[in-house]
Amino acid sequence: MFVHGWGFAPGFWTPIRSALGRTDGIDLDFGFFGPERMAARPARPFVAVGHSLGALWLLRHPPEGCVGMVLINGFARFSAAADFPAGVPPRVVGRMIQGLEQNPDDVVLTFRRRAGIAADLPGPAQAGRLAAGLAMLRDEDARPALDEAAIGATLPPMAVLAGLDDPIVTANMTRTCFSTAVPIEWVADGGHLLPLTHPDICAAAISRMTRRGLGA
Repeated sequence: MFVHGWGFAPGFWTPIRSALGRTDGIDLDFGFFGPERMAARPARPFVAVGHSLGALWLLRHPPEGCVGMVLINGFARFSAAADFPAGVPPRVVGRMIQGLEQNPDDVVLTFRRRAGIAADLPGPAQAGRLAAGLAMLRDEDARPALDEAAIGATLPPMAVLAGLDDPIVTANMTRTCFSTAVPIEWVADGGHLLPLTHPDICAAAISRMTRRGLGA
């Protein structure tokens, strides 16, 4: 089951699907450019893969039947706080929310360019759902769920892939978010869009988690 990040759509996963050589699985969709689809679930035990906001969403809403998670360019908290100085200042997210009221396409295109992609948007930007996604980035905190005792209890086994050159989620943010119970695989030349730039590395991590979680 794939969960994309802010400013993207399910087509984001096409390179990984190709690298995996599989056509099965379910794409969830925050509805940033079309209809929302967040309630669907595979009919059998599955591995969940989340990118950026999608990773945070999985940590906050671990789906029933999930036997493993692969979190790509992910985090347990995004916005800075007194006990989380590694995060992004909340005012930055607030300005983006305000900008969506005037020109949502420009806000999303600016973010995507900073993340490393200049392609056109996959559809008309849905300002309300994009603002709700930014509110999640500003407000949500999944760090309590990552207590070492929780891994394997309330949360399934997980792996984290991160880019050392990520301009959105810094290496310091990644290290601060995840406990020693969650291994981090670093991609030395990777940025924020590992599923697009390094699909083979992502697919290998998903395959390893599938073998671990499903015995496949």
